[in-house]
Amino acid sequence: MLNPQTFHNGVWRLCSTLQDHFQNMVGANVYLTPPGTQGFAPHWDDVEVFMLQLEGKKHWKIYSPRSKEETLPRFSSGNFEQDEVGTPILEVDLEPGDMIYMPRGTIHQGNCLSDEHSLHITISAYQLNSWTDLLEKLLPAALTAASQEDLQ
Repeated sequence: MLNPQTFHNGVWRLCSTLQDHFQNMVGANVYLTPPGTQGFAPHWDDVEVFMLQLEGKKHWKIYSPRSKEETLPRFSSGNFEQDEVGTPILEVDLEPGDMIYMPRGTIHQGNCLSDEHSLHITISAYQLNSWTDLLEKLLPAALTAASQEDLQ
C-alpha cells in the first residue's frame, strides 16, 4: 500500500515527526507478502530506508555494492539476477517489532518463510537530496536570471 499515512493517523504522525526531525520529505509504504514468496528481486532504492516488521517474519539478505560507482546512487536500480549480487553480507529474520536501516543504494531482498506471511512498513527519506540535486535546481534558475540582466 502506497502512502498509508493517508489512511492511518499514527503513520501520518510518525512521518510528520520524522519529517520535522530530518528536515526532509518522509514517505511510507506497507508491504504484505504471502508465506513462501519473495516480494521483489534483489535491488537498491534511491532513499534511506527504515523497515519495521509489523506481523509475521521475513528473511532479509543485504549485499555490498557491486562497485564503487554504485555507492549512494541517485536513482533506484532495476531488478538484479541472483548471480549479479554476490554473497550477502548480512542475513537476518525480522520479527514483529524489529527494525532495520538501509542507506540509499543498499542492495537487498526479502523472502517470506514458508509457513508465515509478512507485513512490514517502510519509512523512506532523503530522496533526491544530494548536492547534485540542489545544483540541478539552482543552476538553471541562476543562468536564466543572469541571461535576463541588462549588461549595458
